[in-house]
Amino acid sequence: MSTITRDRSERPGRRRLPRRRAMAVSAVVMAGLQASTGLSAARADRQPAGAKLDWHLCASAAKEWPIKDDTRTECAELTVPLDYGKPEGRKITLAVSRVRASDPTARATPLAFVLGGPSFSNISDPASATRRGLGSLNTRHDFVGLDLRGTGYSDHVSCDSPQLPEPAPTTPEKDVLKAAFASQAEFNTRCAAADPDFVRQLTPENVARDIDRLRSALGSRKVNFYGASFGTAVGMAYRSLFDARTERMWLDSVMPPTRHWPTMDGATEAVGEEAVASFVAWLARHDATYRLGADETGVRRRLGTLRNDLDKEPRVSGDTRLDGNWVAGQVARPRDEWSDAARSLVAVLKGGAPPTEPTAEAPTARRRPVFGLGGPRSGPNYLQYNAVFCNADASSRDFEALWAAREARRRADPLTGGTQFSVWCADWPLDSPAVTPSRGDSALQLSGHLYEGVTPYAWAEQAKVATGGALLTVLDDGHASLPSSPCAEKAVTFFRTGRKAEGTCRSAAD
Repeated sequence: MSTITRDRSERPGRRRLPRRRAMAVSAVVMAGLQASTGLSAARADRQPAGAKLDWHLCASAAKEWPIKDDTRTECAELTVPLDYGKPEGRKITLAVSRVRASDPTARATPLAFVLGGPSFSNISDPASATRRGLGSLNTRHDFVGLDLRGTGYSDHVSCDSPQLPEPAPTTPEKDVLKAAFASQAEFNTRCAAADPDFVRQLTPENVARDIDRLRSALGSRKVNFYGASFGTAVGMAYRSLFDARTERMWLDSVMPPTRHWPTMDGATEAVGEEAVASFVAWLARHDATYRLGADETGVRRRLGTLRNDLDKEPRVSGDTRLDGNWVAGQVARPRDEWSDAARSLVAVLKGGAPPTEPTAEAPTARRRPVFGLGGPRSGPNYLQYNAVFCNADASSRDFEALWAAREARRRADPLTGGTQFSVWCADWPLDSPAVTPSRGDSALQLSGHLYEGVTPYAWAEQAKVATGGALLTVLDDGHASLPSSPCAEKAVTFFRTGRKAEGTCRSAAD
């Protein structure tokens, strides 16, 4: 594998600002050519003859292989164009994997997996899939996967993760978020400049093209695909680009067909509203205890005013910053903590201090170089995370636009609106053409989890409209959890027979 001496340090895979700063799922102008990632360019691609892959047992070939005692997964390296619009130009190398069907005499179309991301290694997804509810399919289907370009053992760009500034305890919320935006903008500008040609090509559409090159290298006319979370964006792109090469596709915990951070933030906020409404109703029923009012509208208004006041003039109690996000966090606490939340809110409303709460620390990314299968597998690559969301989203790059969208949600719901504020595309300097998934003729099944907050169910509904796929509603709050539930049998049936599933399915938890 070629060595790119630049490091890369999952929700949609969404990262949050530390709670004491902001409740953030699931992301300088440079000259340069736009990436050739449009659908028309892909349909014009001339596919080369399948290249032979040199397979070796991953446990031996891949340094720090993550699955202990794995005697089945094989790894290889696949060379693909960096820019599919320039197929004879610069090449990059991807790490790919497979778990061969246990019955070689009955081998069927390979089943490719992308079980999440972005930014994380996916090369062990096939091995993971054999141990969960879809494992029985491995009798006839080779399970295949890859580290997406920019991640894991595949070629990538390395860059130190952004360092969030530590604001003064009483800094107003807008200033806190503006500082976080500026820190993210510095990271985006600095890291994209390390290799703009490479970073510009980090898109779901190019990952889909990489998977099609893997299909060709395997010598298969078609491919099956199972995607979860961010993997569903890859799946929708693949079907839009290569519908005729898609046999059957199942997408679980679906991303929206068009990705735009303010809109995605609003959908995430809406998921929590039902739980908050239940808490507000409980407070109204217990007015004799907490004295916040017996009318739900009045309780909501009073707590919304507290949130607004603390955003403008935060207070400090011990190690706890009392701001609007603190209020939003209290009203979103689980049911068994409602009495504690109520006491804390009442104490702060009266000008006092809440019970002492632990302060969460910001996660620290591991950063180390990667040199193909022979080098260590890297940790989360925040540059790749941002690039795959931001290259085609020019509308999420300006602070004032993000702030205006947040404040509009806040005005619509003073208590829970505007709790999400995703800054990942701050001043993002590169552009690729935006692509909207299209309908196709191949078999497509979607599954959305009705109560989950990482990839809200509404996104699965939007994807159904955009793609024409069948939609199964899983009655739980799990994220990408279909293989761990009884509903997995419906996916097994789908890949074996093509029979789609609509209506609802209850998970084991229900």
